[in-house]
Amino acid sequence: MHTNEASTQLDPATEKKLLRKLDLRIIPWIFILYFLSVEDRINVGYSFTMNKQEGHDLASVAHLTSQQNSIGLGLFYVAYIAFEVPSNLIMANVNPAYWIARIMITWSIVTGCMAAISQTWHFYLLRFLLGVFEAGFWPGIAYYTTLWYRPEEVSSRLGFTYLAGPLSGAFGGLISYLCQFIDGRGHLYGFQWLFLIFGILSIIFGLLTPYVLPSTPDHCKRFLTEDERRMAKQRLIQGFPGNDSHQGTGVEEDSKAGGIDTDAFSRTSSQQEDMPADGKTKKPSVSFKVKLRRDLQNLKFQLTDYKVWLFCVLYFTPVMAATSLGYFLPKIVQEIGTYNSIQVSLMSIPPYIFGCVMVLVVTRLSDRCQDRGWFIITMCVVSFTGFVILTFAKPVGARYFGLMIVAGGTYPTVPLSMAWTANCKEGAVAIASATGIVSSMANFGALITTFALYSGWPVDAPNYTGSNMVVGSAMLLAAVSAVILKIQLKRLNSKIDSGVAVGKHGRTYRYLL
Repeated sequence: MHTNEASTQLDPATEKKLLRKLDLRIIPWIFILYFLSVEDRINVGYSFTMNKQEGHDLASVAHLTSQQNSIGLGLFYVAYIAFEVPSNLIMANVNPAYWIARIMITWSIVTGCMAAISQTWHFYLLRFLLGVFEAGFWPGIAYYTTLWYRPEEVSSRLGFTYLAGPLSGAFGGLISYLCQFIDGRGHLYGFQWLFLIFGILSIIFGLLTPYVLPSTPDHCKRFLTEDERRMAKQRLIQGFPGNDSHQGTGVEEDSKAGGIDTDAFSRTSSQQEDMPADGKTKKPSVSFKVKLRRDLQNLKFQLTDYKVWLFCVLYFTPVMAATSLGYFLPKIVQEIGTYNSIQVSLMSIPPYIFGCVMVLVVTRLSDRCQDRGWFIITMCVVSFTGFVILTFAKPVGARYFGLMIVAGGTYPTVPLSMAWTANCKEGAVAIASATGIVSSMANFGALITTFALYSGWPVDAPNYTGSNMVVGSAMLLAAVSAVILKIQLKRLNSKIDSGVAVGKHGRTYRYLL
């Protein structure tokens, strides 16, 4: 179907120029959006330590106990888990830029409203709503990246985007530090200023998103020329040797499921069904009933794929560790030594910075070596080592060093795991379903961390020995899952190399290991 396009050799210089154009437009913007999403999510951690000596922290103002804090944090993940997959399936059928903007604007409104928290039920309700509206954002970003980049290009792009996670922690520590100096200004506490500032910023960027982010290579006339659009689609097709289909490019796919061409309708914009890439012929619209049936069948297939569940385990544990850093790092720092709230904010910055550096280095190496598993295994072991040092070392400096190692080992595993999940799926709906399932299941890890560990495990304070070792041991479980995945995917690659199509969709191109 796309033989001519796939066989045409792209000019390397022209392709490099196009890739740079895509990188300059797409990656910085989704970096900013993800930065704000993490910031809006973790600022609640700083709000519990800001101006605590004066009794102006969130816990004192809303009369929240440690257990109520854990319940509120956990409610976010209850909603996030429930709405993750539906959000991703919707994104696979609409203009992804519009859906990303919708997610951002709605969660930003909730973030701003958190400045008004004065009672326990306010905290519970707003944390739950934040999970509802933010659900699908990170796996949606991963899915969106696959619409524009080849499999071997995804990890470094997701890695750069994920840099926003640890960087937002460092920046959040700095802003929370500064907001403590305007405590009481405008009759607002420091933590209220923090929520309002980031809520307003996020709304502004959400409103601008549809004008900045292009939808798909088929529908980005304001961003790319006709030749660039054609080249963008061509390079994606060529990125899947032996298979004319590509996830999310608007190219029809041959995989069948239950009598339905499950991915032939994999359009990421509703307009794609009415106007094909060449603009010459009009294809009939696909009914909502057919789309729903296709999506549910594809979702069922992903739920019965053992690889998806291995990816769930693989992603589950880094999410636990990243959550412990995101929400409880200020508390962990506070328990390492005797520090006031301002010192805690400042000392929370270096681990995030080191995590950023490691994400950038490791994900780039992963793409360059075209390997996912060994990098994930190594980082999991590094993270476990950091938890051991943090937990059992006696000197304050050594424990802080362990915290740095935890951040450096944990953060790279998150984008690597999500990139590996997307790389192992074929078709827009398949990728949206699989990444949604994996992200949703993995957030049970975040739920466990907030409900049962750290603040949710009062007798474990102040050193959090049990919490640290539970999370650290879980990182070893992720390493075991990566080993199993490498073995299984290597076996499937051997079949593909011998000319045998594998999987329900008859995959004929190799998996990244």
